[in-house]
Amino acid sequence: MSDGSCWPKISIVTPSYNQGQFLEETIRSVCHQDYPNLEYMIIDGGSTDNSIEIMRKYQSFLTYWISEPDAGQSDAINKGWRKSTGEIIAWLNADDYYSPGALSHVATIFRENPEVVLVHGSANTHDQSGRTLLFTTAPQDMDPYEMIAGCGGVTTQPSIFWRRVVLDEIGYLNPNLHYVMDWEYCIRIGLHFGTGRFRKTPVILSNNRDWPDTKTNTGWKDLCNEHRAVFDTIFTATDMTPRLEEIREAAYRSSFRRQADLARRHGARFEALRAVYKALRIGPFHHNPARECYLILLILAGSKYGEKIRAAIHPVTRRLDRHVGY
Repeated sequence: MSDGSCWPKISIVTPSYNQGQFLEETIRSVCHQDYPNLEYMIIDGGSTDNSIEIMRKYQSFLTYWISEPDAGQSDAINKGWRKSTGEIIAWLNADDYYSPGALSHVATIFRENPEVVLVHGSANTHDQSGRTLLFTTAPQDMDPYEMIAGCGGVTTQPSIFWRRVVLDEIGYLNPNLHYVMDWEYCIRIGLHFGTGRFRKTPVILSNNRDWPDTKTNTGWKDLCNEHRAVFDTIFTATDMTPRLEEIREAAYRSSFRRQADLARRHGARFEALRAVYKALRIGPFHHNPARECYLILLILAGSKYGEKIRAAIHPVTRRLDRHVGY
């Protein structure tokens, strides 16, 4: 046990580009796991801040690191995965960090459940300082059909781990995706293996950061376009099943509703209303428009009062979600 021989090797890849303000905490969260059979790589995209200095400082703890131009985050992660040799695979972004004992907990689940191909757990979300807890998110069910129909539903990314068989059987991340690659990849895993081979744990495995300069916050328009690009691929596949055909309209409606909500939060009221209109036009007589009407209410109320309305009726909307389709 002490030499790591009884523990499956875990390969962690951190993609990074000019994230020096967070990178050291990320590295230390991996090194301080004290996991006995660890492979840790950092694939840097040619940073011009202090990232290289930090990687050199910790290079004795790193299996591999490199700093060179790449084609984006997905490409960087794939580079690391292709060099990896572990039985369990994951990626940890350079502004996120693991909770103590996360790797041992995940390895134990995999070791005790050989049929499981994916383990996912809870995550804390912090602000830019890493000290203020914004909220804790429990793991999603990650049913691929629900993730498609609802245009979401993926567990917080750094709290997801999978076996190497996933890479062997479905391949790597789509390098053309820069915002929704974790969502798309988990859909592919679920469609291929079935969610019966997923295992949830309530344990908080990671700490995610939400701050103004994250890609998700600065690129929300591109994020929604990527959702629909994924749908275009899924719904034009030659092996599309009747169940996928049933949720085609719901998926595109959900993508426009999500775009409307993101536009509303960023103060783009006209763009938000236009996105709701596009959602309403998709199968207008085939669904309950309650979700679109709710969004219109929030948009017209403005950002300040919209958030107050949202918070006040959130318990009600959670219950209605069980009865109103996408």
